[in-house]
Amino acid sequence: MLSGKWRKVSFLFIIIGLLVASPGLKTAAAAEKEAESYQIVALGDSLTAGYEYGFDAKSVPYGYVEHVYEQALFQGLRAEYVNYGILGLTTNGFSQLLGAVTEGKTVTVSDVQPGLKDPRAAAIISGTAQMQGSIRGADLIVMTIGGNDLIGIAAQITSTTTNEEKAQLLQTALTQFETGLSTGLQVVTALAPKAKFVIADQYMPIPATITVGGLSFPLPEDAARLREFELQALSQLNDKLKTIVAATKAEGFDISITEVSKPFVGKELEYTSIANSDFHPTRLGYAAMGQTYSTTIWNKFLSVRTRPANVPVSVVVRGKELAASSPATMKSNRTFVPMRDITDAIGAKLVWNKTYQTATVSYNNHTVAFTIGSSTILVDGVKKKLNSPAAYLQKSGKEQKTYLPLAVLSEELGLQVTYRSTLQAVFIN
Repeated sequence: MLSGKWRKVSFLFIIIGLLVASPGLKTAAAAEKEAESYQIVALGDSLTAGYEYGFDAKSVPYGYVEHVYEQALFQGLRAEYVNYGILGLTTNGFSQLLGAVTEGKTVTVSDVQPGLKDPRAAAIISGTAQMQGSIRGADLIVMTIGGNDLIGIAAQITSTTTNEEKAQLLQTALTQFETGLSTGLQVVTALAPKAKFVIADQYMPIPATITVGGLSFPLPEDAARLREFELQALSQLNDKLKTIVAATKAEGFDISITEVSKPFVGKELEYTSIANSDFHPTRLGYAAMGQTYSTTIWNKFLSVRTRPANVPVSVVVRGKELAASSPATMKSNRTFVPMRDITDAIGAKLVWNKTYQTATVSYNNHTVAFTIGSSTILVDGVKKKLNSPAAYLQKSGKEQKTYLPLAVLSEELGLQVTYRSTLQAVFIN
């Protein structure tokens, strides 16, 4: 069965189907809040979009962009992100799209790149004004591009294609890559000259050997030939990328390459869906990409501690996880945390009135008062009704601890509260 699949190597690089969630329109309030946030903008192709083999229109991506966003939260940043990744986008399409963005023109899919199959492409491409605003406000721009330039070559190669013809096809693709990427980068850096820009190199999805039952077998001859050509193509494309990025950096822009190709070496079958004739990363592959991006951007990759079975979520405040000795609890579908732990982590002032069993928390020119057992809180002197008690006492060893509702407290104090189901973690920034 495996060898049969490998004989279909000419189809290894076909872009498949549907994806999810185009960037939505923002309200005026959201735009005002966004101005205070660390803005991440993702540009590029299906790897940026987070596509995985088997995705359909209802699938929710958890690609490298989402991992980068989570790492920004781990840094204590009040982060937001928008993803403009388009399935099948080439560097020529990228430059056409960015040209329309800088000119503020409304364009169609056929204007940018005829034949794009991504069902979200029309919505993304028609929003050039929104895209321009996003790029102008970006603190960090991440991108993958170039894989589809090589896909065009693979689609044209047959068993009768000569080495000279392959070399010509490759040269044409490399020229397109250099022109398209250079033009697109000029637009992006002009719109966001102070942003940090990180672009990925290209990885090899075809493994050197096939392992079955602990035994390794060489690739079928046709697959081996394609792999050899692809290695040559990837090497030359990545060299072009280094040259382009070096030239952009020399102009004073903060741009770098993240080498996502490295963790894929030897793990192609685990990190991609190549066994299903699809080159896209698996969930594990995207996690590896996210870790590589994070290391390039922040010199580290963070994760939450392993939680005991009775602890529903991890709580990370300003990049620091609350102590395991004071875990969060759940009541009435709300996350509660020990009062003293959360106020210390936030850096808020706490006043406890033992007589009235009321905790008053002050921070960022806001004051919130919680009374044990009451479903009413006092926010900057104004009463606010909740649908359940706002605070409660819980015995912890020989003492009783006051627990406060995390989201209510943080939001009323003007902090960002973000729950990531992928990590089962709440971030307060």
